[in-house]
Amino acid sequence: MPVSRRQRLVRLLIGVACLILLVVSLMPTVWGVLHFGVYVPALAALVGLLGSLFWPFIRRQFGVFWKWRWFRVLFVLVVLLLILVLLLFIMVSVLMLRAAAAPPPENATVIVLGAAIYDDRPSPMLADRLNAAARYLEANPDSVCIVSGGQGADEDYPEATIMKRYLLELGIEEARVIEEAASTNTYENIEFSADIIRERGLSEITVIATQEFHQYRAQKMAENAGLRGVGACTCRSPDWLLLGYWVREFAAICRFALPVSYTHLRA
Repeated sequence: MPVSRRQRLVRLLIGVACLILLVVSLMPTVWGVLHFGVYVPALAALVGLLGSLFWPFIRRQFGVFWKWRWFRVLFVLVVLLLILVLLLFIMVSVLMLRAAAAPPPENATVIVLGAAIYDDRPSPMLADRLNAAARYLEANPDSVCIVSGGQGADEDYPEATIMKRYLLELGIEEARVIEEAASTNTYENIEFSADIIRERGLSEITVIATQEFHQYRAQKMAENAGLRGVGACTCRSPDWLLLGYWVREFAAICRFALPVSYTHLRA
């Protein structure tokens, strides 16, 4: 069957879109960032790109297999599964966006979630969290801050130590910054910080300082830990990292909804 100009245009547009998605998905690898959220959109883009390039061949093979009932059933099931995943991704993304935009209560206890450090300096993403926390503390003079993060295997110092030093350099009073240097993941960040809040009699009304993709799960963990009025002290992710982290966080939220323990996860 001859291919019309419209069909060629559609294939071209799909191919270009998939190529752009592939490039965007793989951009974090230039900076050595590799995780689930990078692989999945890159794989989807590659499949779409190959499909647009070899569509005539795929169409012929599809016609051959379509005669078999098991193939038709399998095809329908796969399509339904993909639609369900897409709908779930949209629903979770809406929740993530709403959590990131949650207005922070005044004079709350700030919990800054740890992230990587480079030698004795915070990584850019961690610095963004600390900068957001510093702005909140300056605007709310009765607030105190818990910097939460232990020492990773490839780190020379506990993250909390470097985080506190950075806030002091920004002019935050030392008495307003409390270190929590034992946690190894987001779950422990929240749980150990909640313990400190109760031990020291701090306000259980809290705000979480982290990137937009991270806010929903962190806030839910804080609510599960018994903290109240949880709001967002949100900072933006770098554009070239956002897609990968958003996809990875979607998977983490889906797993968070399951009745299993997450204390071993690093996020």
